[in-house]
Amino acid sequence: MLKLYQFPISHYCEKARWALELKELPYRKVNLLPGPHAKKAQALAATSNLPILEHGGQCIQESSEIISYLDKKFLRRPLTPEDPEEAKLAVAWESFADREIGPAVRLLSYHTLLDHKDIVLPLMTQGGPWYGSFMMSSAYPKVVNSMRSLMKINDQTAAQAEEKISLALDNINETLGGQEFLVGNTFTRADLSVAALLAPLIMPQGYGIEWPDVTPEPLAGQLKRFNDRLAWVEHLYENFR
Repeated sequence: MLKLYQFPISHYCEKARWALELKELPYRKVNLLPGPHAKKAQALAATSNLPILEHGGQCIQESSEIISYLDKKFLRRPLTPEDPEEAKLAVAWESFADREIGPAVRLLSYHTLLDHKDIVLPLMTQGGPWYGSFMMSSAYPKVVNSMRSLMKINDQTAAQAEEKISLALDNINETLGGQEFLVGNTFTRADLSVAALLAPLIMPQGYGIEWPDVTPEPLAGQLKRFNDRLAWVEHLYENFR
């Protein structure tokens, strides 16, 4: 049985979920709590980063490594193109998304949401252990300070993240030029990775969590400024998720 250790809210974990489900692989989700997750993660793999996939006595850490592992072990619905040049380009897009898009989306989102305990706490604890809400509520001030420090979340970095996302969206839409996919003529790890890491900007149903009914400012206004460039992400979620 495949077992995925994850945060339901994490867009990097969403990459792994999407790959597993696209390949129609049965798996078990193990939802961990931010902070306390580190002990379990480091018992399984080299660092505390999630997601971690456990399969056949092996533990594969990081979403990109998980996609490569799944393509190697399970031939159904490959996400890496057969053509070597297309494969290289797909991996390059995934690397760009992992490095540039994912952290920026996370930072921009948490810059606002961490000030709204009533919104972010359910996002952090959905599907987790029964004691999660109580534990995270008690530790919330410490969690917020730790996250802001570790991720360098402040007004200046949030403005930089917004600009980085805007430039990435322009790059993506220019590359697509009206085409459906970033690489070749089929859905690949490039499309999956970019769409999954942008997904919190559109809060799609297929993501697998209950999104808040109302998005607070300034995040709501920031998301509105991206709306006209996110139609492709919505299309992929509607048709491939």
